[in-house]
Amino acid sequence: MKTRSAALEGIRKVGLIERDIEPAPDQILVKAHSASICLADIQMYRQGYYFYAKRHEKPNFPMFIGHESGGTVVSVGSRVHEYKEGDKVILMHSPRTSGTVTPGGMSDYWVAHPLDVVPVPEGMDMDLASLAETVCPFIFVVFRSGIKLGDTVAVTGANFIGQIIAQGLKKSGALSVTVIDNRDFRLEMAKKLGADNVINSAKVNAYEAAMELTKGRGFDLVAQTAAYIDPTVEEYMNLATEIVRPMGILVFQGDFLHPITIHNFQRWHHESLDIRSVAFRHYTPQEIQVWAPDCLKVMQHELIQIRPLITATFPLEKVADAFRLADEDPDQLKVVLKP
Repeated sequence: MKTRSAALEGIRKVGLIERDIEPAPDQILVKAHSASICLADIQMYRQGYYFYAKRHEKPNFPMFIGHESGGTVVSVGSRVHEYKEGDKVILMHSPRTSGTVTPGGMSDYWVAHPLDVVPVPEGMDMDLASLAETVCPFIFVVFRSGIKLGDTVAVTGANFIGQIIAQGLKKSGALSVTVIDNRDFRLEMAKKLGADNVINSAKVNAYEAAMELTKGRGFDLVAQTAAYIDPTVEEYMNLATEIVRPMGILVFQGDFLHPITIHNFQRWHHESLDIRSVAFRHYTPQEIQVWAPDCLKVMQHELIQIRPLITATFPLEKVADAFRLADEDPDQLKVVLKP
């Protein structure tokens, strides 16, 4: 079968390549409903690599990209018994086992091993389901965060990650949620979606504002969500370290793509901070199969608002324009591609 696939052909050069695609005996062939651009995709678009350890390796172009996608099974390999034609699935592969973050999901059709997909719950809107690979990890952060009824919470970073986590923590019983970012659009979105307070770190001293809100105590829980290509990663990791209360919880999610320095690292020890680093898709495929249904339940019933976070949609043939926008405009929270 012929498919058009988005491919990185060089640094900041992406286009469509037509190629033949067929499922191996242990794979399924899926017709894509939609795909979306991850910050990891932008990292590769800019640098030609994702994993820091591979920064000195020569990029192997073309790279078929895209790992946030969902669609409908159109055929299965001879050894596949878990799925059949017509089943709706979500791409949810584990780079820990596959060794790649580029399974080629930005295509008309893509192939995957049954352990690299999860079934779409009956009746779930495919526009939402196709975003599950990117949303489920952030819902999982809420599950693992240790949030308690009545906690005061801060979220550092109002990117797509932070918008999901802020909503989830509020829904899970936070007395108040304060979102910190340096862009007005992101903070306005957070406020619209339920944040009690917002702090623009480009306009005020965020530490002083946080201490004023908590009367000098610090927050019970801080979720540090600036990650990947976000230029505030180091700044906000340090801010999160300073504004959580003694014996409070500091949870973070999202890859750090380069080394950072934590200036007051002693505070983690001397004030007995509860440090939680949460990953989801980087677990084994078996763990993903266990946790995905709980995350999908939250999405299907729209307990958190995801649709407002889709800031742009492009047809697949406009993939170059989509990447250019996602690369250049930090107010783009989630850019979607439709085959």
